[in-house]
Amino acid sequence: MLLTCSMSSPEQLWIDHNENLSEDMLHQARIQQQNMDLYYCDVIFNKDLIDIEDKIILLCVSDIKGFGLPQTSPNRDSVLLSEERTERNYDTDVLTAYIEQNEPKMVQDQKEAFDKITIKHKKGAVRSAP
Repeated sequence: MLLTCSMSSPEQLWIDHNENLSEDMLHQARIQQQNMDLYYCDVIFNKDLIDIEDKIILLCVSDIKGFGLPQTSPNRDSVLLSEERTERNYDTDVLTAYIEQNEPKMVQDQKEAFDKITIKHKKGAVRSAP
């Protein structure tokens, strides 16, 4: 709507319908936090505005301010866990024990690949997650 329609007051539209527009963000936060009691808050609304802004930038290389919507908070922290943080949420002790237990069980091809990756990692050619 922002890109194809001329709205008289996008900010008023946001104010009147921000909960409806942010339902998906709230649902995602509830699932990720395993807390169905979460309710709308500024962090949820900001995350939704950030997503809208990202789409605007992608489609027309402009920012959200040019469309008359509220500015996003420069602090992009969120109650939502980012995919990246979720993917990095692991216990290194458990993984190390798993490798120690299963490395001897590797077939030759697996062992060669594992050794090559391990050597490159130690030399800095393969970065680990920060």
